[in-house]
Amino acid sequence: MSLQGCDVSHWQGTISWSKAGVDFAIAKCSEGTYYNDPMYAQNKSGIRKAGILLGSYHFAGHGDPIVEADFFVRSVGDIQQGELLALDAESGQSPTWCKMFLDRVTSNVGFKPLIYCPANNGMDWSPVVKGNYGLWYARYNWYYAITKNPPIKYWPFYAIFQYSDGGVVNGIKGGVDLDYAKCNLETLKKYGKN
Repeated sequence: MSLQGCDVSHWQGTISWSKAGVDFAIAKCSEGTYYNDPMYAQNKSGIRKAGILLGSYHFAGHGDPIVEADFFVRSVGDIQQGELLALDAESGQSPTWCKMFLDRVTSNVGFKPLIYCPANNGMDWSPVVKGNYGLWYARYNWYYAITKNPPIKYWPFYAIFQYSDGGVVNGIKGGVDLDYAKCNLETLKKYGKN
């Protein structure tokens, strides 16, 4: 069993989610402490109406992780059962910063968000792994796109694998990030709200 997904932001513009044909979609919600994605509300509504599992992500800034976590939770608003949250920490945040953010979000919403990060960047991610935060991993390589088994460090496995940043999805104009999960929908929802 496997699931196909994508992740989007305002860069994709208006999306016809009823045509997308994906199992899950993760939409950018916020960034730092100052920015809400202008397409988030529309994407959130469209993903839900299409019966696609919704995820919401925060693009990490370099401010106080507690303040950013609170901003993200406020920006997301309501969260339905099974829906996912994620921290996008691709711009150099330390594992300590990320753990503080993730812990704060968890205390606010009652479940653990995923982390999207460069797991092989030389930093010691073991505190985040020991905190039981699932990995949303990116590696763009045709071999890994075929095998869906990228080499990762620290985490014993990934929850979601982003294998392309130039994919094609019906209802979305232009290239889009493509994601894959080696599980069924009920298992993926266990990373979300209980």
